[in-house]
Amino acid sequence: MKISIIIIFAILAFMGIVAIIINNKIIARKNQVKQAYGSIEIYLKKRFDLIPNLIAMLNKYLAHEKETLLKITELRSNIEKASEANEKIKASNELTHIMGGLNINLENYPDLKADKQFTTIEYELSDIEDQISAARRAYNAAVTRYNNTIQMFPASIVAGMRKDTTNELLEIPKSEQKEINVNQLLNP
Repeated sequence: MKISIIIIFAILAFMGIVAIIINNKIIARKNQVKQAYGSIEIYLKKRFDLIPNLIAMLNKYLAHEKETLLKITELRSNIEKASEANEKIKASNELTHIMGGLNINLENYPDLKADKQFTTIEYELSDIEDQISAARRAYNAAVTRYNNTIQMFPASIVAGMRKDTTNELLEIPKSEQKEINVNQLLNP
């Protein structure tokens, strides 16, 4: 009887230690997701800070492109006001789409393309877009690791007790995955 009590105690202690390790792993994965999302927000902030400079430069050359510039400003404002991650991501994707079309339209303005200040801003924007893309990939990787952790046995038991739920991956909507018709953009 004494040995069976020791065995039961040892099994319970082992299960407790395993539960603690799994709990800590879930917390670590959850924090990685938060950190990766924070990186996206940092790059979006950098993009937002550059946009007013770009708009000032573009206003100088593209007075008739007011609608596009207003839309960029509106989206920038919407992203800053958004409280939910999905709202920010949706507005950010829309802004990325418009910025891509704007870059193609700018090919029609050789004076603007030659301006050193514009070239610098364009390079910085392109660099930030690459960083945002990399941050999105890192976020999706962190979310996948977290989701895998809380869905696999035995961590799923601990996650169920903690009431952890899976996070959504950042995905570009199908409407924005279509090919850009360059001829349509160049010939309004």
